[in-house]
Amino acid sequence: MSHSFGQVQELLKAVPCVALDRMLFTLTDDKGGTAVVFVAWIEFDDRDKAREFKKLEDIHGTGDLTPLSGSLLQIADVPFTAHNYDSAVLDGVTVVIAEAENVAGGFTAAYLDDIAGVAVLTPRP
Repeated sequence: MSHSFGQVQELLKAVPCVALDRMLFTLTDDKGGTAVVFVAWIEFDDRDKAREFKKLEDIHGTGDLTPLSGSLLQIADVPFTAHNYDSAVLDGVTVVIAEAENVAGGFTAAYLDDIAGVAVLTPRP
């Protein structure tokens, strides 16, 4: 899968997904701070494959899906660290991952974690 890297990519070569949707959006606060949020929905054809993917994806440093370009939002590309991350399994076969990063301002790591926790609930496009 060209939209991934590391061990995550190797797993997706062995256990291909049946659908991938990705979204990138920004959030701003009343102090002018901006965070960028990446959400991806990875659908598999059975529950075991989805669980296997989520288990690997949840381990920091094993690779990831490649976020969409920040140019889509007229911002510079943001290096996603996966430190502000959350994931969930929907309908048994779809893994949702969300990551949040600062663009400008001083969002704390805890706040960015909270953003990721809410972002995994974003309805699939």
